[in-house]
Amino acid sequence: MSGTGLATTTLTCGARVLGEDGYLVVVELGRHGVSLENSLGERRHAQYGELAAVAITDGIAAATLQSLVPWWSGLPDPVRRRALDILEVVLEVLTGYRWGDPRLAQAGEPFPPFGDQDTSISKRCERMAELLTYEASTDRSTIRRLADGEIASTRVAPNTVRRWVREYQRLGLRGVVDRRSTKASTGFDALDERVRRIADDVFTRFDGDISKVNTTTIEADIRQQMKAQGLTDAVLPQRLFQEFLSERQRALGRNTRAQRSRHLRRKASAHTSFPAMHPSHIAIDATRADVLVWDELRERPVSVEILTAISVATRVVVGLRVTPRSGNALEAGLLLYDVMRPMSMLVEGTTVDDWRWCGVPESLDLSNVPVHRSPKRIVPPGQSLQGVHHKPGVRPSSIRCDHGSVFLSEHFIALLRDFGIDLMLSRGSKPTDNPHVERWHETLQRAYQQLPGYKGRNVAERGRKVDGTGDKLLTAPELERHLRRFVALDYHRSWHEGLVLPGAPSARLTPLEMWDAMHEVTGRLHVPQHPDLIYQFLPIRWLTIGHAGVEYKNLVYDAPFLADFRDVRKGTFQADSRKAPFHYDPRDVSRIWFRHPDTGRIHEIPWKARHLLDMPMGDWMHERALARIAERGGNTVINRKSTWRQIIAELGYLTSAEETAEARAKGYAARLRWEQAQRDHAEAAEAAVMFDSDQDGVVTPLRPRRAETDDGFDLDAEWPDYDEVGD
Repeated sequence: MSGTGLATTTLTCGARVLGEDGYLVVVELGRHGVSLENSLGERRHAQYGELAAVAITDGIAAATLQSLVPWWSGLPDPVRRRALDILEVVLEVLTGYRWGDPRLAQAGEPFPPFGDQDTSISKRCERMAELLTYEASTDRSTIRRLADGEIASTRVAPNTVRRWVREYQRLGLRGVVDRRSTKASTGFDALDERVRRIADDVFTRFDGDISKVNTTTIEADIRQQMKAQGLTDAVLPQRLFQEFLSERQRALGRNTRAQRSRHLRRKASAHTSFPAMHPSHIAIDATRADVLVWDELRERPVSVEILTAISVATRVVVGLRVTPRSGNALEAGLLLYDVMRPMSMLVEGTTVDDWRWCGVPESLDLSNVPVHRSPKRIVPPGQSLQGVHHKPGVRPSSIRCDHGSVFLSEHFIALLRDFGIDLMLSRGSKPTDNPHVERWHETLQRAYQQLPGYKGRNVAERGRKVDGTGDKLLTAPELERHLRRFVALDYHRSWHEGLVLPGAPSARLTPLEMWDAMHEVTGRLHVPQHPDLIYQFLPIRWLTIGHAGVEYKNLVYDAPFLADFRDVRKGTFQADSRKAPFHYDPRDVSRIWFRHPDTGRIHEIPWKARHLLDMPMGDWMHERALARIAERGGNTVINRKSTWRQIIAELGYLTSAEETAEARAKGYAARLRWEQAQRDHAEAAEAAVMFDSDQDGVVTPLRPRRAETDDGFDLDAEWPDYDEVGD
């Protein structure tokens, strides 16, 4: 048999094997392992994989149990030789045989009084000590060491032999190894933890604000605090404690200036860096848009927020949404949905199509897409923006974000857990922990500054009449469309100063070029591309399917598709229950969705009175309507026959009545979220049609493009120069 490749030996019946309790004898060779016996006759079975051929001493190999490897192999050869010598002494004292078994007996064994069970172990140890003393007095190397003064005597005391026997009986082979030869230097962990905690508190005070003192003063302070806390039982090895204090003081710095610098660096820097070496490392954040948008219903300007996801390694914006203030956990999850789905946008003539879910691409090849290579013009001479522009999709491996409530919500954390995404939180009040998104917020100013309603980055830059210029403000959907066009036609194709290609530090790279370069290294970026992907990001409600449909929050949903599930057995979907899982979108409660357990496809289940509804009905609007109904008469006026009529009537009132400023803001947010839901689910439905018809969705828009743009976007005109051309 062979072990580490450095030693080989033959394994036969009667061979010895070195184990934790000394030598073992092979008594039987089996198909998958061997049977072993120790000196007491106890038998055990060991598989061949548990054995290794290891050099014992002087290159001599023997079979050894894997439980001893690598501890035994790691010992120095003199230490192993000494341990085997002591093992033979102990085994002869206990059994009468140097190798511990009559089947391994040497010539003449056993020698009296060894092997005589009527003789006490103490008498046998005394006799063995006499023999060892005699052998040492006749050994030339031992006599030479005695003459050189290395040892004081060749005599072996009986107590020494008794100690070997006791240690072997307690620890086996490990008990006869000389611990002094393997003992490492004592670390600071040997000091009492309570003392180290007091010392840490003392050294923390030296942050450059107080004068430096010597270790004697620090030790006196520590001992005073130990006395005050009643630590009278703490043992402090003086030399080790002095080394600990000296090491800690050296780490503080040579002077108060160095102490101050190191203190600030410790506070401002993380313990480890973030190795963003793959496009799937994503950073996300939310910020208030520095431009007002128009509320078409109330006819007034309002503020919105921008949710952005950016690939740290490539600086590609892989997700962007305009949300009401403030964004919620569902919208943070849908931003993650945007990250995962590739989208495309078509430029034809002066018409720019909206972003579209772009099907099931095998790969994303952006090498032929024209990019920006000039710091002065968006499109260099001879190049064009005509054609399809892709926004890559990627399955994140990690998410970097702050401690915002939307990112710490149960819904968002559950999504990350389901997709196996690591959450990397920034420290509180440390925006430099997520600098890439923070810098992106500055880049957004280039997209804002040409829009009406721009209000500057702060109050000092704000004009007196932000919304009084006479220009028509963009609505929230128009702002989102504008920002996504800016990303595709400007930002993704502009030189980014933060991108450096190894081996070519002077090369000017755009985010898409960096994406392509990393794509060549990482290979295909696998993304879960399915038209029903969005429903994995929606919350689930467990509801019972009855003959009248599915009831939830006084609304009844039904569809012919549910006919096969009205009489399901308990435990079909949920243990000890007939409830089934439905996907629920709080932005639009006029419908729910059910995933078929066999096909996995999503089916829409509408509210029974949805055909009578011509106004947005989100979760907030629905709750407000129910609250107003209850105020007029409580539960007595709410029943299945009249609830849907009353809900529709109240929704009409809520969408037109002038209420408090807070109610107006919430009403606008509910309506904006409802509009976003219509777009999201429409894209998913169109993607499903494309998916089922096996069409190539990479370059085919999901919906017909509008005949002309509605925001004055002219591709033929030369784009203005901006003050900030690099990020």
